[in-house]
Amino acid sequence: MSSCVVDLPEDIILKILCRLPVKSLIRFTCVSKGWRSLIISDPKFGKSHFQLASQQRTLRRKVLLTSYPTLREPGWKKWAEVKLPPLFQSLEDKFSVKNFTFPTEEIEHLEEMGSCNGLVLVGRPCADHFKSLSIWNPSTGFFRKIPHPRFGLKSGSYFLNYGFGHVSASDDYQFVSVVPVPSNMLEVHILSLSANIWKVITAPFPSSRPCWVSRQGTFSNGAIHWVIPRRKENPDPVIYAFDLGEEELRRVPLPPVLWQDEEDWNPTKITTLVHLGGYLCIWSQKRYGTQGGEVWAMREYGVPESWVKLFQFNAHNFRDVFDVERSPWDLCFITESDTMVLRLTKELLWIECHNEEKPVCSGRYRLENVQPRVPNLVFYFRATVYDETLVSVAE
Repeated sequence: MSSCVVDLPEDIILKILCRLPVKSLIRFTCVSKGWRSLIISDPKFGKSHFQLASQQRTLRRKVLLTSYPTLREPGWKKWAEVKLPPLFQSLEDKFSVKNFTFPTEEIEHLEEMGSCNGLVLVGRPCADHFKSLSIWNPSTGFFRKIPHPRFGLKSGSYFLNYGFGHVSASDDYQFVSVVPVPSNMLEVHILSLSANIWKVITAPFPSSRPCWVSRQGTFSNGAIHWVIPRRKENPDPVIYAFDLGEEELRRVPLPPVLWQDEEDWNPTKITTLVHLGGYLCIWSQKRYGTQGGEVWAMREYGVPESWVKLFQFNAHNFRDVFDVERSPWDLCFITESDTMVLRLTKELLWIECHNEEKPVCSGRYRLENVQPRVPNLVFYFRATVYDETLVSVAE
């Protein structure tokens, strides 16, 4: 049987490639220099591929694991700690990982600071400044350093809050840092990655010393969200959202039922969560006493009446899954199917908790599978979700 090569028009080839998964396209980069440049370095092709995958709901999501190993060596009077470079890994499924070689040697103390459309913000958030900020696409290896802002704060004065997101109207990725200034005002420092410059806007704030529950904001519906707890000047907890497109700070009300029966000695702690279905999501728990709490989602963004309680749980219900008394744990994110993903000391757990039924563990991954067995080596890790895309940002 004779074989023949059919020359297809370039636009047909592009349409075919746009419909292939990222993993296959990465393999095709060895076909030619032109294909490699198109797949790895062409922002327009990466954007088209991402938009089509989003429309067809074929985006593949992965968990980025960042481990921070520390070697403890016995000294004369106390243990000496040597911090080692972090290890970046992608959880391919619930049983295997892929190691990444981070594209810079400046990786000591780095951590992920948020992700959006496959791009991961990496850096070192200190109390009053940031170090080694960069944007990284783990799927393609795209890497770009970003300029540092100059806040002019005295060391230790405040903790800076930050977030990372995307402006759909201008197709611009932005890094935002919120800086408190006198006279009940906030400075919002905005880095546009397309323009590669910082700009500053001011916004009023009902407190001279803002107290944020979490430094890292959650990006959802075009805005970055932080929770402001109850204080004397702020009697009810509230979510503050910075709209990246409108460049304005606004309030998003919380369900009042969360703190109606609150006692002064045991306040309610509310934090925002990443929900892979795109909803604004919160986790409410008592600061003292029984661990657990409630997870709520805003089904229609900006509509207070659309808050829905996804589930209520008590950590003691997890006793059949892990030792709740001895194992510190945290709630990382919520999947599209409303499954909780919990982070333990060396494990990730997928917990099904619906209709007030007994929680069931539907998946478990132990980090001991990937950590080297070295005496006196201890570590902690972070877990975040990123989309497998070809997205990059041109200089």
